[in-house]
Amino acid sequence: MEQFQRKLKLEAKGQLYDMLLALGQQILDNHNPCDWRNGKCRRMRSSKDDGGCCEGCKHLGSKGCTVESLACRLWLCESQRDIFRECEIELKVLRQVADYCGIPYEIRKSKEENFTVQTQPYP
Repeated sequence: MEQFQRKLKLEAKGQLYDMLLALGQQILDNHNPCDWRNGKCRRMRSSKDDGGCCEGCKHLGSKGCTVESLACRLWLCESQRDIFRECEIELKVLRQVADYCGIPYEIRKSKEENFTVQTQPYP
């Protein structure tokens, strides 16, 4: 019975992860803080000395993140956080829900990577 309950709890967390991911993506789509163009975000295009927060990530594609990374959908770099304050507030609410519900979301990790090894949530 315990094993069954753990499986149900994990499935419920997986469903909540998917829901938070979709909501986070919707918020990003509405505000467009990253503004991906030709494989570069707004920060990458405007900064001469910084490649941006996603540079070097194995999941980075020409239009942004290529996997279901909850942390990457719920996070903004500092430069965009200051400009897109409403977006940051909306994403923060989703981070708080994830934290409260114990949903694993580590930056630069896919859903599968997050659920394979239990990690600590990103603050």
